[in-house]
Amino acid sequence: MNTHINVERSRLLLLPVLVLVLDALSSSALGALPQTPGIWCDRTSAHAISKERVSRLEQSLRRITGFDSLYFASDGSLSIGDAAGSTGGAEAARQILRGALNSGNAFVIEDDSGSDSIQFGQITEFAVSIDGDGRRLDVWLVRLDFDDFYAVQAPAEIRASFDEGFILLHELLHGLGCSDAAREGELGDCEIVLNRARSELGLPLRDEYFGIGTHLGIGLTCVRLKFKVQSRNEARQKYHSRYLYFMLRHAPESSDGVNSAARVRKN
Repeated sequence: MNTHINVERSRLLLLPVLVLVLDALSSSALGALPQTPGIWCDRTSAHAISKERVSRLEQSLRRITGFDSLYFASDGSLSIGDAAGSTGGAEAARQILRGALNSGNAFVIEDDSGSDSIQFGQITEFAVSIDGDGRRLDVWLVRLDFDDFYAVQAPAEIRASFDEGFILLHELLHGLGCSDAAREGELGDCEIVLNRARSELGLPLRDEYFGIGTHLGIGLTCVRLKFKVQSRNEARQKYHSRYLYFMLRHAPESSDGVNSAARVRKN
């Protein structure tokens, strides 16, 4: 069993196991660190994901990937089940899940619903665990704000392109080395890959990474994310714009260096 060192509380080096916490978080989260690679739902901390929300995440991932037997086990670990029996879904999405599961890293998903600092999802490198045999385990913390998905205003097809499963895949791509757009007009590596999956599924494509925020003057900011939808019954490929709207309870702040599903620029 790994021994965890809270960097804020201890300067001791406990051998033979060292855990270096890179992002100072609660001691309850420290107790939930996995000891093996994989994708895990938090089951034990104050940010544990409820059964209902785990079910929503499973259903979304099954739809996107086509892994019909995908599920989170009782210990929180993700299993893709019978991968050979998958039907439908997007190969680009399956590659993301396989890549994360085979990366040698651990990804812990927690519920940060109601957070003012997270828009839909965010990932941070949380800890590096080195056991007595010198094996290293990089632990990434994926924070999802499930409440945000209930509050958006968008057509059903846009919601299907930007739900819990797609946000999780976006954050996993960060752990695999992909980056977000650095400036306006760019889409970023993560969304370029996810647009391949959306295209395979016949879903709207994300057209901008940065959302446009309009301050309403009452302590709220309305944010618009742009998508593009292929017109039906067109002899040649033609797209038109559709939008997803959500509200922030605070004005957009600089998020440079933060890996997040959505960033906001002021209108």
